[in-house]
Amino acid sequence: MDEWISSVSPLEPLTLDLDLDVERRLTDLRRWLADWEAQDDALRQRVENLNPNREGDVLLGSQIGSVRRNLACRITRQPVYLNPEAVRKMGFTVLHRHMASQYASLGLAERKLWIMNLEFLLTPTLQALIEKLDTIRGYRSLGQARCLLLGGVSGTGKSSFLSWYAANHIPTIQGRRNHVPVIKIDAPVSNSSPKPLFQRMLLACGAVFMQGDEEHHLRLLELFFQQCGVELLLVDEIEHITRLPLRRRLLELSNLTGVPIVCASCTPIAWTTGDTEVQGRWNDYFELTQLTGPRLDAFLALLDLLLPFEQDSRLGVRTIPDAQGQTAMSGPAHYIEAWTDGILREIMVLVMDASFKALDAGLPCLTVEVLDRAWRDVKRAKVVSFMDRVRAESGGLHA
Repeated sequence: MDEWISSVSPLEPLTLDLDLDVERRLTDLRRWLADWEAQDDALRQRVENLNPNREGDVLLGSQIGSVRRNLACRITRQPVYLNPEAVRKMGFTVLHRHMASQYASLGLAERKLWIMNLEFLLTPTLQALIEKLDTIRGYRSLGQARCLLLGGVSGTGKSSFLSWYAANHIPTIQGRRNHVPVIKIDAPVSNSSPKPLFQRMLLACGAVFMQGDEEHHLRLLELFFQQCGVELLLVDEIEHITRLPLRRRLLELSNLTGVPIVCASCTPIAWTTGDTEVQGRWNDYFELTQLTGPRLDAFLALLDLLLPFEQDSRLGVRTIPDAQGQTAMSGPAHYIEAWTDGILREIMVLVMDASFKALDAGLPCLTVEVLDRAWRDVKRAKVVSFMDRVRAESGGLHA
């Protein structure tokens, strides 16, 4: 690795409160987006100059691909924190009036840029997970390796969170070696040998030539983890590692390096079944759950405050009464839960796409009709993220 890795200092989350300045935030978003486009384009051009017939270039291309994916997460390096307690204290109506008055002065392009905030949001659950990972890294400094299992059904935000966390601890160049505090990899599907698993870790450390057998790779990791100051290893899709010998290799890596390892999957506890030593090492569990019932209603009510409309979309409302106060129809929260099953990924894709549709139509807020049309489009083609739109508007240069 070389000069195309830059230092990242994690920023404090931006609290959704009466101090939130929309114009200042938009300035930050423009700067972060421009930084991403410039860096991503430079990396893309560098990939084009690599020789696919040279092993070193192929490995370097893999490294660059990983960096590009992490760079995209840095656009929301300072996420908005949806803290229900803080909103409850100041009052939802007061905060909505404060935000809506600022949205009123925005043009269409600025409102669409504002939606970028929805790419990654902090909730109290994710804030607790950040604190847990930071604590685990702290135990490492005391010589106590603590490993963690991260679980939750597909779409609850495990991979997005791990990518964001790693992106906020991107490696830095220091003299003859890289400082790599956090490594995030996906477990390879291949179970024939631990070499693909080890190679992905070595690539994250900056190695571009990896000859030798799996024992040599393991010793290289022991050396690189020390030289690079690795404090935490995040392994996503851990269920791909099905064979006991490969699980034992991960355990051995933990023993040799003392680096805490977070293993994430839909059912990570099942991954440890059948091996008492693995179960003993990975004995801490954190789960990201679906948003349903009152939890979903509260989340949608907070999310509504971040939508760049002057009127309240009443996303967290289950039923809408008629003029006589009787229940007349189901509200947005009812339909959103029915459509998405409370899966965070589905919720965010739906709300973002519906927001773009409402803005293009000049609507003052989201409606059930717009949400319904967006959901039908989402089910036909799940390409509605902000990053997809940025790439499309750039002529596909960053794909």
